[in-house]
Amino acid sequence: MQTQTIVPSPHSPRAAVVSFFTAHPVLSSVFLSAAFIVISTLSGLAATKILPQFQPEFVALITLSALMALTLSALGWWKAAGFNVSAEWRDSRLTVIPFLIVLGLPFLMGIKTTDPGTFLYLAVAYALTSFMEEGLMRGIILHILKPTGVTRSIILSSLLFGLIHIGNLLYRNPFIVLAQIIGAFVHGIGLGAIRLRTNTIWFPVLLHALHDLALKYTNFPVIPLDVVQVTLLMLYGVYLLKDWKRAGKEAVITADTPAAG
Repeated sequence: MQTQTIVPSPHSPRAAVVSFFTAHPVLSSVFLSAAFIVISTLSGLAATKILPQFQPEFVALITLSALMALTLSALGWWKAAGFNVSAEWRDSRLTVIPFLIVLGLPFLMGIKTTDPGTFLYLAVAYALTSFMEEGLMRGIILHILKPTGVTRSIILSSLLFGLIHIGNLLYRNPFIVLAQIIGAFVHGIGLGAIRLRTNTIWFPVLLHALHDLALKYTNFPVIPLDVVQVTLLMLYGVYLLKDWKRAGKEAVITADTPAAG
């Protein structure tokens, strides 16, 4: 069954925005990332000031996740960002190794237990974080950058993914934030490759959330384990891209430009 693509009126605000994205993919991606940093920082400060009795970071997270959903709806890019049905996925078998890295390595020495309330809080928080960050980086921004080429789009989106963590200076030690920036860049290469190879964002969203959650329940030292995991995912992502290019299949992504969103 054929699906009809809804094309916005050429005079609508949405069409103007999409046209700008198409004409200036790198500039648009940088602008969106900078806007995210500003909005996330302001949300955190507002939550700290207005709702100090709650978890300010969690309140800001809910706000940003809602904003991400509104942005995807306003652009009409849920499907373009990769939030699609399973019939449109490709090469799902390629996610077996990433899931083993994310869920196998952390629990080779058993599972650290916590109370159910803590687990529920962390599961919700990491699910929201994953939806928000993947929706922006492997969804909107990677879609905007697609016409620049496979390798460039993944590297640029991963670099921006690292830089958006600057906003965590509001909550964490600067050295930890620096490590997050580097780790996110490395992690983003693997997630970006999986996003393009499988033609869906659902796997990166799930891998991202489970990776963060598993680090809370591992008996291994968290930082060394995190470094090993994101490095393995990056190497696997590089392999996926090289294998894809050898097969000559990577060119298909350039046909799906932002204007077709």
